[in-house]
Amino acid sequence: MSHSKRGGGGGGGGSRGPRARGKPAGRIEAKRPEAKRPEVRASKSPARGRDDSAPRRPGLAPGQHGVPGERAVVELLRAAPRRIHRLLIEAERPFEALRALAASVEVHPEVVDRETLEALVGPGLARGVLAIAEAPRRWIFEDLIERTDAPRTRRGHRVIVALDGVVDPHNLGAVIRSVEFFGGAGVVWARDRSAPLSPAAVRSSAGATERVRLSQVTNLGRALEHAKQAETPWWVIGTVVDDGQALHEFALDPPGDMILVLGSEQSGMRRLTRERCDFLVTIDRGGALGSLNVSAAGAVAMALLS
Repeated sequence: MSHSKRGGGGGGGGSRGPRARGKPAGRIEAKRPEAKRPEVRASKSPARGRDDSAPRRPGLAPGQHGVPGERAVVELLRAAPRRIHRLLIEAERPFEALRALAASVEVHPEVVDRETLEALVGPGLARGVLAIAEAPRRWIFEDLIERTDAPRTRRGHRVIVALDGVVDPHNLGAVIRSVEFFGGAGVVWARDRSAPLSPAAVRSSAGATERVRLSQVTNLGRALEHAKQAETPWWVIGTVVDDGQALHEFALDPPGDMILVLGSEQSGMRRLTRERCDFLVTIDRGGALGSLNVSAAGAVAMALLS
């Protein structure tokens, strides 16, 4: 099968011969943000008109990683129980299977009220249970693309999903969930103007954040170019609403290890990201709506490419 190359990823034609390799880009590192204690100033008198009975603003302490919801906590207990600092369960909520799993890995829950959970992660997010843990490893992007022991799809390919400007944490979490389900090798996204790995993202991932290799980079375009020039080159596949090669046709004979790029909720991929793509693909539609939600599009693409 012949693929038509698009974008700025390597000239015309669908040749899969050795890509011309220049000097690889410099090492791209995922740096942990320095934890800083917020400055607390005591008010001399209550603010006029303030309702002191209202719940305080949600928030975990700097450096804490919140894993809310039964399914996400179960995955954390199975995958990395030693990362758990505290396991909080709402009073009078049974969670018998979760408690048994926690006991089997020597994690001892604390019983708290609902207000405590809501103060930490916001109303309705914990649904009765919250783990406060060490954050999952953030992979250096260079390591992520060079590891040959990475998970592979059913057809034996490594597939990394790159998010270009996705700002909704629920979409971030849903994409990470799809990547784990279909055997993806990881997820990469930029630090700036992108969704954080917040408790909302963790819950939406159903605990996949505790299993998938995650990487944040300063410059996504530079990271993609680095991957294309790697010792074992990656092919960059961009998703577009229109004018791309039909994804179901492309997926019949994918080129090898791939980075699948999903654009932002509002405007899709940025121009510079698009120019670095080797191929542009479009999900065929049968209805009248113009596009899918980015997390739904990611699930469809991963299903076809896996």
